[in-house]
Amino acid sequence: MKALFATAAALVLATSASAGTVTVSNTSHKDPTGFGTAFTDSNAFSFTLFEDSWVHGLLKTKGAFSSVPAVDIKSVTLSNLTTGEIIEWSELVAVSWATTRVGVEQWAMTGHELQAGTWTVSVDGVSYSNKQGNGYTVSLEIPEPGSVGLAFAAVVGALAASRRRKSV
Repeated sequence: MKALFATAAALVLATSASAGTVTVSNTSHKDPTGFGTAFTDSNAFSFTLFEDSWVHGLLKTKGAFSSVPAVDIKSVTLSNLTTGEIIEWSELVAVSWATTRVGVEQWAMTGHELQAGTWTVSVDGVSYSNKQGNGYTVSLEIPEPGSVGLAFAAVVGALAASRRRKSV
């Protein structure tokens, strides 16, 4: 019973320590022309994975000083600088820019198993505000090093405890 309790505790710790949220914001994009100014943030954020890991991501547009954003995101990608793999994000909430010049957009990357290596997030878009900065916030759920190994050890312990109980 002690082994089973220890295994359950390790499994709870492993799952609770499995990921940390990293959030990066950029609200510096402006439009001095009045017709929309394109931008490319080719390295909005970089991180390194030391082992293959599952990662999730979400991008939301935002305006400076809590204003309604006037920025149209055209694409969001996650690229592995080691292997060249590119993952395209999907637009979840869109704005009809032909009829309005303000609104909140959301882009997401559902869970992907990423290979170990250095990854970078890139964002392309158009800003329509000439008075305040506009941009986005990117949030990524990135596993903490060693959490996958800890979860594996917990599962192996649970299986061993189960087998031990069956043989007694």
